[in-house]
This record gives sequence, C-alpha cells and structure tokens, in this order.
Amino acid sequence: MSSIWENSTSHGEILKRVWKHLDLGVIQGNHPFHTPVFGTENGSSPSIRVVVLRRFWRHPARLAFHTHTGSPKIEQINKNPHVAWNFYHAEEKLQARIKGIATIHTDDELADEQWNATRLFSRRCYIGKAPTQESKKPTHGMPEEITDREPTAEESEEGRKNFAVITSTIEQIDCLELDVRGHRRSLFVWNEDGELETKWLTP
Repeated sequence: MSSIWENSTSHGEILKRVWKHLDLGVIQGNHPFHTPVFGTENGSSPSIRVVVLRRFWRHPARLAFHTHTGSPKIEQINKNPHVAWNFYHAEEKLQARIKGIATIHTDDELADEQWNATRLFSRRCYIGKAPTQESKKPTHGMPEEITDREPTAEESEEGRKNFAVITSTIEQIDCLELDVRGHRRSLFVWNEDGELETKWLTP
C-alpha cells in the first residue's frame, strides 16, 4: 500500500495537485471537484449547498459557479461576501477547503460570456421561479410548456435576467491528505500583496 509519506512532497507539488483537480473539475462532469460544497453566512448560522464549478482561473486564483438571481445566497453574499468551499476527492483521499471573497456578476462581460456558453436545456432553470419559494405541492419551478423539451433560443432568453455568475477569490487553501499511516495537512495563504505563504499543520 502506497503512502503519502513514502516520498517527500513540497508545498508546491501539493498546490499543483489541487490546481490540476480544479482544472479537471471544470471540464469533467464526473470529476469529484465538479460539484463542491459552497458556504455562506445566513445571519447567525452557516448555509451550505452543492454547486457546479464552472470556471477556475489561476492568475489571480478565482472560482466561479452559476446561480439564479432570486436565490437566497445572493442576499447572503451581499451582506457578507466572505465565503467557503469544500472539495473532496474520495479516490485520492484529498480534501481542499478554500476561503475567499465573493462577487456577484449579472450584467457584465463575464455574465454574458457564461450565459452564451450555457446550453439551452440548462437555461430552463433560469426561466422558472426563484429557488426557495413555497409551494403547495412538489414543483420544479419551471414553466410547464418546457418541462419535457429544450427551450428555443428565443424562449431561453427569458431566463437571462435571472442569471448570475458568482466568482470567488482564493485567499486560503487548507489541504488535508488522508492516509492510514498518518494524515498530512498543509495551509496556503495569499497575503494582501498577493504573495503565497505556506505552513504545515497537524491534521
């Protein structure tokens, strides 16, 4: 059985591993990093949910996903933009907890770019009602006329006004590598000057 302790690994090698999985998480729908947990603050309590990773930039390091403008997370981010992500790769036993500052994009170049890259079938989510609305019966929130088909390009544009891109800086990565012979934990922090500081932590 191989172990993370058999070969000395630098902070740089660990970070490259995280970057690789974030790259793959964007382009591979079945990759473990494709659907991370995203956390915000909801008043005096945390609020977490699974999102779909849509973009990853390395310089400067940022992450992005799509959401409905009527989602509660929009108001939560407006009140407190400090957010957290949790990525976990079960096969490699790798966890990356990321902290950053979120920004909401609705009417800018990035939002337009991401909307144009969104499939017509996926745009249905933004044509419907905002998330978390009460209903007397189970509902998907979409108009009945498009539940069983892909909307036309013209129909899908009704959802543009409800479409938002949430980006998040990467200010800190707390990386945990699980191993039966002893876990290993490393911390990556980007200071105010954008310089990377690294530390080893006890698991």
